[in-house]
Amino acid sequence: MGTTKHQGGSSGFPQGAERPLWSFPADGNSDWGDVSEIPAWAHSQAASAAPPPEEAPGPPEVKPAFGERAGYAGRSSARTSKRGAGGTGSWGGGRSANSGSKRASTRTPRTREKRPADAAEPAELTDEQYATKGRAILLRQLTASAKSRAQLKTKLLEKEIPENISEDLLDRFEEIQLVDDEAFADGWVRSRARSRGLARGAIKRELREKGVDDETAQQALEQIDDGDEEERARELVRTKLRPESMGADRDKALRRLVGMLARKGYGGSMAFRIAREEWDVRFEEQG
Repeated sequence: MGTTKHQGGSSGFPQGAERPLWSFPADGNSDWGDVSEIPAWAHSQAASAAPPPEEAPGPPEVKPAFGERAGYAGRSSARTSKRGAGGTGSWGGGRSANSGSKRASTRTPRTREKRPADAAEPAELTDEQYATKGRAILLRQLTASAKSRAQLKTKLLEKEIPENISEDLLDRFEEIQLVDDEAFADGWVRSRARSRGLARGAIKRELREKGVDDETAQQALEQIDDGDEEERARELVRTKLRPESMGADRDKALRRLVGMLARKGYGGSMAFRIAREEWDVRFEEQG
């Protein structure tokens, strides 16, 4: 079927578009102007013969003019009108309701299946594996601070090292002098007497709590004699008597001083004597 180029008109076809002859009206209209101006070929049989309805093409696509915003497929007119209403500019004000609903929608959290904590290790270790694990535990403990044999054994048993393997490891560490209760007790006595001013009785109780036997503890405490112990007690009392407020009430000050010395392991008679003598020296001589 023949086609012709249309010159433009109210039908919406752009100028120069190809158009089948049967689609042109034969009786004249606004597209053609006056009937006398209809070209002769428009009255031909080819021009008036239309195809069956099922073969007739649909209307041509109308292209939007420059600057005209085409509607997006799937967007409802209600959303478009809501965007244009009450807002500023061509896009309207605020966000659409859909964006808020997306944020408000609940998301199912992803869960990760956790492995059991002991899945990486076999249920039962060999003696060699227990020994390797025990050596690492002992080295970490001794690197942090000096410890007695009893403290180290307690730590090994807490980590589920068998008792026989723990004893073998501790014996080996004693052979190479990494575990030594006598050296530990000597160092503990010097440190606690110098830094905390503790009496021999208080230090002995601490060593017993750490698993050091009484004989080893007594040998370590021999480095402190009665004179050294009394001098440390006097130093503690002098430090407490520095504030002038301690001279306002003698009895109250003496009770506080005796209680402080008792908490550090000093005997009651010795504590009261030293507290009274040092208070008199500090405040009566000033008066």
